Formats: sequence, structure tokens, C-alpha cells
Amino acid sequence: MSEPVADAAASTVITAPAGARPSRGLARALAGMPAWAGGVLGVVLIVALWAVVAVSPFGRNGAIPTPLDVAVLFGQAFGSSSYWEGVGATSLAALQGYVVGNVVGLLLAFVVLLVPRAEGISTQLAVVTSCLPLTAIGPLAAIMSPAGSRFTSVFLAALSVIFTTVVGSILGLKSASRTQLDVISAYGGTRFTQIRKVRLIAAMPSLLAALKIAAPAAFLGAVLGEYFLVGVDQGIGVLLLSAQFDNDSTRVWVLALTSGAVAGAAYLLIDRVGRLLTPWSAGDRTGKAAF
Repeated sequence: MSEPVADAAASTVITAPAGARPSRGLARALAGMPAWAGGVLGVVLIVALWAVVAVSPFGRNGAIPTPLDVAVLFGQAFGSSSYWEGVGATSLAALQGYVVGNVVGLLLAFVVLLVPRAEGISTQLAVVTSCLPLTAIGPLAAIMSPAGSRFTSVFLAALSVIFTTVVGSILGLKSASRTQLDVISAYGGTRFTQIRKVRLIAAMPSLLAALKIAAPAAFLGAVLGEYFLVGVDQGIGVLLLSAQFDNDSTRVWVLALTSGAVAGAAYLLIDRVGRLLTPWSAGDRTGKAAF
């Protein structure tokens, strides 16, 4: 009786369910895709969903234009001087605010290193800049600035990056090896020597990560600041107000996507610079940047 049972057991083949193999094959195919292919696939899915919503009852009132309408207007905007002047004016204000905000954030971080008891005050100031509603600060800054000045746009851009820079800088500067710091102290080194020889190098990955996140924040802060400008007729925020006044939803979408594209380009630029300056933080053991 045992031999037939053994033969039957040996001849039995356990097969997976019918839907298991295709799902596994799809999972393997997705896992084997390069990183850029996943990004392209995500963009295609978003555009497809956008097109479906645009022709659905939610988009019939014209609030959501089709991707084709937006693409056509994009092509027209590329040949418009006012479009590029607006992008350039906003980008310049964002760059100025980015520099000012990061300088303030770095100074607050270095004060913490030189005077450890000042960490509470520095972090509280950074938190306050993050918690302040920009829509409430903007009108106040506009009142204090003369007509035709871009102070409000620059100010809101700077205000948008201080918190990120302070937190990233403090975490990076405090991540230095305790042993290396003790060695410098044993040889008579000062706090400035520790900062220059150890802390700055250890802080580079965290600092560059903070600067990378701050770049889009500065640009979007500059766009928001242009909503409160007086006597200025250039900038993405100004063009958005004009499109909103004309009830031109397609132009609003074009300008919104332009803002996202410029902010994303700034993020990517800082990311590439960070990979070039700190290749070890990207896992590049060859010493070359993963450019």
C-alpha cells in the first residue's frame, strides 16, 4: 500500500494559481526597469488621468483644460517675451531670497556651535519663520516697501528657506565624529579649527540636502510675494493674477506648471551639485560624482 501512495505523491505537481505567474512577471518587469523609466511611466499615468478628468463632468465648466490645450498654449508662450521676462524676474527674486535666507540660516547654525546655549533661541527663531503665515506677512512687507520694489517677493523667498537651512545645518554640524573632535582638542585646536577641519566636512551632505529642499521653497515664496507687489508688471505671480482676472484657466495651468518646472529644475541643479561635491554621500565609492 505504501508504494502506490509514494508513486502518487511523487507524480503530483503543485501548480501556482493562474493569476500568480502574470503578477510575478509584472513585478519582475517593474523591478528591472531603470529609474528614469519609472519616472516617465508616472508622468504618462498622471497625464492620462488629467485627460480623463478634463473631459469628465468635473472639468466641463472649463476649470480643468485638457493636456492638449495646455501644450498648445505652452508652445505659444515660449515665443512670448512677456512670458520669459516674468520667469526671469521671479527667478531673480527667488535667487536673491535664497541667498539671503541661507546666509541667515547658516549664521544661526554657527552661533549654536560657538555658543551651545543659544541653540534654543536659534531653533525657536527658525520655527517662527516656518510658522508665520506668508499670506499675512506679505501685505505687511508690501506696505513697508516702496512702490515698484520687489522687496516683498525677496523677503518671502528668504523666509521660506530659513527653517530648512537651520535644521539641516545644525544636524550636519553636530554629526561630526566625537573622536576626531577630541583629537583636535588634544592638539590644542580651537572650536574654529574643529569647524574647519571636521564639522564642515561632516555637515556637507545634510547641508546640501537642506539647500536642495530650500531651492523650490524660495521660488514658490517669490511667486507668492508677487501677489502683493505694487507698481510691478513682471513676474509669474503678476501673470497669474492677470490670468485669474481674465478667468483664463488654461493660462493659469500653464503658469502653474511653469512654476513647478522651474522649482523642480532648481531642486535638480542643487542635487547634481551636491553629488559633485560629496560623492561619498551618494554611495559612489570610485570618488567620482554620480553626474
